[in-house]
Amino acid sequence: MPESLHLSSPTKYLLGGGLLAASALAWVASLGAGVAMPGDIAGFTALWTAMMAAMMLPSVTPAVLLFATVAQSRTRFGYSVAPTAVFVGGYLGVWMAAGAGIALVDAVGGGWVMSPWGRMLAGGALVAAGIYQFTPWKMTCLGYCREPLQFFMGHWRDGLAGAVHMGAYHGLYCLGCCWGLTLALIALGMMNPLWMLASALVILAEKVAPWGARFAPVIGAALILGGIGVATGWIPLEHAMHSMEGM
Repeated sequence: MPESLHLSSPTKYLLGGGLLAASALAWVASLGAGVAMPGDIAGFTALWTAMMAAMMLPSVTPAVLLFATVAQSRTRFGYSVAPTAVFVGGYLGVWMAAGAGIALVDAVGGGWVMSPWGRMLAGGALVAAGIYQFTPWKMTCLGYCREPLQFFMGHWRDGLAGAVHMGAYHGLYCLGCCWGLTLALIALGMMNPLWMLASALVILAEKVAPWGARFAPVIGAALILGGIGVATGWIPLEHAMHSMEGM
C-alpha cells in the first residue's frame, strides 16, 4: 500500500483505542441496566443501541481505520471528508433504527419481544438463525464486512453526507450479516451477559479472524442443533427469555 494510504501509528492507536474504549463503556452501560429491558420504545432503543455498540464496535474497527486512511489520503488532494466519528455515527444509526423497529413491533404486537417466548418459538428462532448462516445473503454481507476495501471501492462518497451514507450502508451490510445471530441472542436472553459475550465473540471471529468465513457454517450447524434440542426439550432452557422477567 502506498505511503499516502497509511495512517500514522499514533492516529491508528488513537482511533482503535477510542473504539475499544467506547465499546467498554457501552458494555458497562448495558450490564448496569439490570436484567430487564425497558418497556418504552425510547428506553428500549437506547439500551439496544448501547448493547449493539458494545458488541459490534470491536469487529467494525478495521472498516473504521480504513475509512480514516482513505479520508486522510483524499484530504491531501483537496477533497472534503467528514470526521471518522460521522462514519461511526451512520453505522450505529442503522442498529438504532433496527432497535426502534423491534420496539415498535413489540408495542403493536402486545409485547411479543418483552414477554417470555415458548420453548418451540425459541427453538425455531435458533434454527432460523442457523439456516441463515448457510445462505448466499449471509456470505455476501459477511464478505463486505471482512473486506472493507471492497466496500469502500464501490460506495465511497466525500463530504459529511457521504460519511453518513457510507456508515449507514456499511451498517446495513453488518445488519444483514448479523441479524440471525442477533435473533439467536434475543431467543436465548437478550440481557444475559454470557450470551451477549458469546455473540460478540462469534461476530468478531466471523469478521476478523482469517478463518472467519469458514467458521460461519459451523456456527450455523450449532444453532440448528441447539434449536432442535431446545424445541424438543433435549436441551434444558428454564426460560427462553428469562432475562426479560419482571417486565
